[in-house]
Amino acid sequence: MEKLRETALAYVLQNAVFYKGKASPGAVLGKLLAANPDLRSDVPALKKLIEEIAAEVNSMSPEEQEKALEKKNPKMLRKEVKKREGLPEIKSAVKGKFVTRFAPSPTGPLNLGQLLRAAMLPYLYAKKYDGTFILRIEDTDPKNIGSVFYDMIKEDLMRTGIKWDKLVLESDSMDVYYRHAEELVKQGKAYVCTCPADEFRKLKAGKKECPCRNDDSLSRWKDMLSGKYGEGEAIVRFKTSMSHRNPAMRDPPMLRVAKGSHPVKGDKYHVWPLYNFACAIEDHYLGVTHVFRGKEHEHNTSVQKLFYDTFAWKMPEVVNFGMVYLPGTKIHTRDMKQWIDEGKVSGWDDTRLPTVRALLRRGFQPEAFRMFAEDVGITKNDIRVGWENIEGINRKLIDSKAGRYMAVLEPQRISITGAPAIREAEEQLHPDFPERGKKKMPVDFDEVYVSGDDFRHFSGKTVRLKGLGNIVLGKKASYAGNDIVQKMPKLQWVSKPHARLTLLTADGEKEGLCEPAMLKINEGSIIQLERIGFGRIDAVEKKHITVCFAHK
Repeated sequence: MEKLRETALAYVLQNAVFYKGKASPGAVLGKLLAANPDLRSDVPALKKLIEEIAAEVNSMSPEEQEKALEKKNPKMLRKEVKKREGLPEIKSAVKGKFVTRFAPSPTGPLNLGQLLRAAMLPYLYAKKYDGTFILRIEDTDPKNIGSVFYDMIKEDLMRTGIKWDKLVLESDSMDVYYRHAEELVKQGKAYVCTCPADEFRKLKAGKKECPCRNDDSLSRWKDMLSGKYGEGEAIVRFKTSMSHRNPAMRDPPMLRVAKGSHPVKGDKYHVWPLYNFACAIEDHYLGVTHVFRGKEHEHNTSVQKLFYDTFAWKMPEVVNFGMVYLPGTKIHTRDMKQWIDEGKVSGWDDTRLPTVRALLRRGFQPEAFRMFAEDVGITKNDIRVGWENIEGINRKLIDSKAGRYMAVLEPQRISITGAPAIREAEEQLHPDFPERGKKKMPVDFDEVYVSGDDFRHFSGKTVRLKGLGNIVLGKKASYAGNDIVQKMPKLQWVSKPHARLTLLTADGEKEGLCEPAMLKINEGSIIQLERIGFGRIDAVEKKHITVCFAHK
């Protein structure tokens, strides 16, 4: 019974993690029976057990559920991604008349979530339908954007193979926003609200109309433009119904006062459009036919439709997609900025960060991101996957090109007695491609290094040093012949002369030694450190090489 309970608990936790923290006993029952048909002999008892466990699990926070499942069975955290050939069709798409866009805000470089869904999907569909892909920089919040991020976003896209057909800055459309705002104010469809924020929130919650609706909004609008109002003192709102069942639709804001120097426009403007107003106007004038956005933006779609209907414009088709969740704590851009400012990380491409440029630096290939985006497609379901999903795709792309080299971390020096008089060992550069030749490794049996972990784990045992021979491991090791025994542990090693290695990983720096042949590899090359993993050569100096770790 205890074993059954543990199995059922794992399935309940998985269901809760995948579906917003609330497990569905019925769904769990079906999945458990499908995996264990023999349990059908007592379905009522199994159903009762699952309901009891679900009540316990549903009382946990999503973070506690995820941690519990990771401890119990980490493989169950990965939601299987169904494979397909290419992207699914969009019925309304017309070849040659398909226009879409990616609209990031220049608050930081791109992260993996932005790339995989918000950028890659519209780009791939634009290519699929011979359409137009627009890069639109949403830079209408002068206080939260930075000049350096305009170029960073463009660099990240270009380096991942995304090319735009048109580049647009929203800040170039200020006169267009002003013209449409004034038109709505004159028509009585918008008004300038000067209520304090807390007061308007109370009106909104109480479904009561704002008293500013009946004031002279046109003169207030002109006062906004002239600089009479400070930040938070005046907001242009679109008139709807304050009793609307959706609070987001109750007199939504259109423009506000935001004073501060803009990276492109300087101090020219101090009245800036908010997201929904700017987005609707830009999408219309750019002729966007399809908008790709996360399903969490569905309320924004409803607000933007108000503007489309008011101006009698045709609304683009909105294609919603779910979130892609990867294990680990989400790191916010503001936190990364702080770490960089404090010197805790070296920059936006530090291997400890989840930015696109950090992943590229580690050796992830642009094609891996494209292939993953195509595999996931445009499902509205949230997808929780393991890093192994992307790493697996990347591994297939780099395995054939990566030469094999040996390195040891926490190097432990040993000397080997009774060894043959050789000064050099040979190994294939890549076991699957013998035509690439062999590499030569210097040998000095008085000074050989193995990794600290291997030394602690295998001391006193007979092991094989790859390409060199068998030894009984110890600080004073003894040579044990050269016969290859299948189940014998095979260790990487380094001898004298060697090079110093710095391995940059997602967990920080690790130091070690590596074979000197690595000093001849070009920076940017992909390699595999045997029994450690794949990586990218980051820097080569005299007797010192830096490698960014990608994955196993």
